[in-house]
Amino acid sequence: MFIFITTLLLIVTYFLIYLKDIKKLYYERRRKIELGDKIPGPKGIPIFGNMFMFMGDSKVVFEKLKEIMNEAMEKKEPLIKFWIGNSLEVVALDTEAVKRIYDSTTEIEKGSSYDFFSEWLGSGLITSGGQKWKQRRRLLTPMFHFSMLNKYFETYNQEASILVNKFKKFSETGEEIDIFDYIKRAALDMICETAMGVKVNAQDNHDHEYIKAVQHFNYLGTVYDKNIFFWFKPFYYLLGQGFDRDRTLNVLKKFTSDVIKKKSEEFERKNGELKEKTFLSHLLELKKVNNLSDDDIREEVETFMFAGHDTTSSCLAFLFWSIATLPEVQEKIYEEVYEIFGDEERDVSPEDLSKLTYTEMVIKETLRRHPVIPYFGRELQNEVEVCGKILPRGTVFVFAPQHLNFNPHIFEDPYKFDPDRFLPENVSKRDPYDFTPFSAGPRNCIGQKFAMNEIRVILVWIIRKFKLTSSKSFDFVEHAPEVVLRPRNGIPIIFQQRL
Repeated sequence: MFIFITTLLLIVTYFLIYLKDIKKLYYERRRKIELGDKIPGPKGIPIFGNMFMFMGDSKVVFEKLKEIMNEAMEKKEPLIKFWIGNSLEVVALDTEAVKRIYDSTTEIEKGSSYDFFSEWLGSGLITSGGQKWKQRRRLLTPMFHFSMLNKYFETYNQEASILVNKFKKFSETGEEIDIFDYIKRAALDMICETAMGVKVNAQDNHDHEYIKAVQHFNYLGTVYDKNIFFWFKPFYYLLGQGFDRDRTLNVLKKFTSDVIKKKSEEFERKNGELKEKTFLSHLLELKKVNNLSDDDIREEVETFMFAGHDTTSSCLAFLFWSIATLPEVQEKIYEEVYEIFGDEERDVSPEDLSKLTYTEMVIKETLRRHPVIPYFGRELQNEVEVCGKILPRGTVFVFAPQHLNFNPHIFEDPYKFDPDRFLPENVSKRDPYDFTPFSAGPRNCIGQKFAMNEIRVILVWIIRKFKLTSSKSFDFVEHAPEVVLRPRNGIPIIFQQRL
């Protein structure tokens, strides 16, 4: 009898606790619907919301999304909402809206769309939040001081020179080639040698498994994020996507593990006394003094390997496309480069980069016109008022450079490629938050200076050696807005050697 009564009491207790949780979820859901209904957005259907809008041919989906966003921006709507199943996603289309969340010191949790990447990137600097993110940011920031970054210029120049030689053979035949994979391999070599202190010679491997795996994993993540059927794990595997993801994940993890193993063995052989200090050697030192685990090191290396080559190569690809199809822009860059270097083919120095004012304007316009991270989100931990609307706790607040950068109330004639937007007198008229290519606020991109240095060095090496053209017009290249923006139909370029 005692056992029966005890068991019954436990069952009743668990039921009451469960009932309390259900009641809490019910009121949170009702509150979310109540507040969500006050934000404009396309009408959804019960249970699924707007999910089916995001399924099907990605090109059609993107064009429809662009149409909806452009219409909202024309009406000066600061926010627009979408329901993906039970998830309320609110997209910011106004400077004041993004500023409200960028500047928050509490709303720093990444959105649920990053969950797909957690098995790959763990909870590194990109995907972590809260106290862990703050601690990691503080530990890693010294590695991105200008004194450290300036040490990488020798590698930038070496790898850029190798890239020039790869393109030289095509200049001799006049063959038009898709340069995207060449750029990605060069960027991977640079991040591995500078940040990890390990040579992988990706530029000599035209079928590099890691690069292909990164692109495929990005695609899988984009598809997964907007299809709630995939969120049910057995169904995800039943459709074959889960097995595809696992195979891709194995390739990614193996490559990074090999890099870490190679550097760790050197670190142990030399008792930590390495000639050059790198991002990875810094992590290995922190392992001893800050109790970083092997998993901690792996997730940060995974993060910087991915972010350090994929985003940079995206920017470079669209940059070369822009100057190849806009000859007047290319000529101005060449004149600026020639004024600094003349006929010399010497290495590029940090001091040289400070003189590339027009070139930097072109890079910024490229990042505006082709935002390398088209969408990213934060999951709100509290109710937050944004532009007169109360966003409920649990809302995914979406930053959308892919649309905000084309807001006609911020950028006149937004689809025109115009580097003069970034003349000092024009920049001074805009809010600093109108254009944030490397995010802003506490969670801004820690590697932005590294990326800008790399981009400018490669551009100088290419532009002083070749004139770039294409058989296609500027509008030929279309956006494939995955986790990292990529050109849907490649970057076809013809290289002509300068005399």
